[in-house]
Amino acid sequence: MLALTDRRRFLALGSAIVLGAAAVAACGGDDGPSVADLDAEGGEDGAEATERAMESDPEWEGEDIELEFWTFVDAHTDFMMARAEEFNAANSDYNIILEASTADYEEMHDRLLVSLQSGSGAPDIVDIEIQRFATFLRGEVPLHPLTDIVDNHRDQLVEERLAPYQLDGVEYGIDYHLGTWVMYYNDAIMQEAGVDVDEIVTWDDYIEAGRQVVENTDAMMTSVETTDRFSIIGPMLQNGGGTYDENNELILDSPENVEALQLISDMVHEHEIATVAEGGMHHETAYYEAFNAGEYASVWMPQWYVTRFKDFMPETEGDILIRRMPEFSDGGFISTMGGGTGTAITTQIDEDKLDAAKQFLEFSKLTYDSQVALWTELGFDPFRVDVYDDPALTEPDPWFGNEPVMTNLSEMFDRLAPEYTGPRYPEIILQLRDIVAYEVIEEGGDPQELLEQAADEVRSMD
Repeated sequence: MLALTDRRRFLALGSAIVLGAAAVAACGGDDGPSVADLDAEGGEDGAEATERAMESDPEWEGEDIELEFWTFVDAHTDFMMARAEEFNAANSDYNIILEASTADYEEMHDRLLVSLQSGSGAPDIVDIEIQRFATFLRGEVPLHPLTDIVDNHRDQLVEERLAPYQLDGVEYGIDYHLGTWVMYYNDAIMQEAGVDVDEIVTWDDYIEAGRQVVENTDAMMTSVETTDRFSIIGPMLQNGGGTYDENNELILDSPENVEALQLISDMVHEHEIATVAEGGMHHETAYYEAFNAGEYASVWMPQWYVTRFKDFMPETEGDILIRRMPEFSDGGFISTMGGGTGTAITTQIDEDKLDAAKQFLEFSKLTYDSQVALWTELGFDPFRVDVYDDPALTEPDPWFGNEPVMTNLSEMFDRLAPEYTGPRYPEIILQLRDIVAYEVIEEGGDPQELLEQAADEVRSMD
């Protein structure tokens, strides 16, 4: 293993390539069924939209608009291509021809940064992962503001989900999911231990339940990551901490973060109810095999982790219950948001395509039907609150205790901690992932000291 000073030097070298960039804006367009009109009608599906458009004007042909779209997720390509078909069926102004390409995560983001800095070669529309998004909000922003299309739906959106893609109150990206942080319990193990998961309200309750699991079963209560950020950033945010506050002030070394990190350290080193995940993270084959074999009774991760159970842990079918996170204090936050990808429009788009691109992005990400599709097609939790009464989201899921999982999530929305991503967010995540998590969990390092050192490192970059 690298010594701490060497690890910091290596991290500083790696983060030096994560640079900044910049943007402007406008919106509009209307002549046939607009996005707002379709949304107000209560959310028709794509087939209904197609039929209605053809009946109203069977000879209709909108203006062909070619839009280049970059992403790093194949499923995002499929999702946006499907929305393009629906948009074209419902819109009388434009016929979107989406030229989509998928590339490796690092390759795509690096190529995007170079293209935007050089002034040419960038796509019209692009997915930017949350860990890298702040890189593009430094200096002169090369992304078009999206506040106007967000405002058309704001009263139905979970406001906290917009924060990671904002700068000075201006929206620059629109996500694919809410990413609600939840606790996944293997109820078969919890019952064997004599624990009712619905009686776990606080983190003290969780620790006590963990002791019962360790004493009465062959499982550990949970696992924590040392090569990724999720195990530590979730509780930090939920406790009112995080990386930045709403005023864009760095809060990495805040008391709330120290408390959350100390809690996790104590689970491993004092209470001995948690251990390091196989491979150091919750996305390793060895970890999936361990959880699938019943070696862990629970794990906290965002909602999108549901797909991992179905794809990689088949033996857990029917046993997993999804619940709120334990609270730090009475009436405090019981969840936050994790991960994410903001879809943005670059300033290299031709001005005569901008209106069409914004209408298409609004249709694809913010309307009622598109938000339902986030669940039905991608398995993600929507961030539009009115869709949680839709039959597609209220249907019980046999895999997860035959419960209406999405309904359970919606009950957390009034106690959801926001996440603010300031200018050095990418570098902070590297600090948390590559140094803090490892040193606290593997080496038993002091959370306050390590967070203070990480904060000083970040401050020295400005």
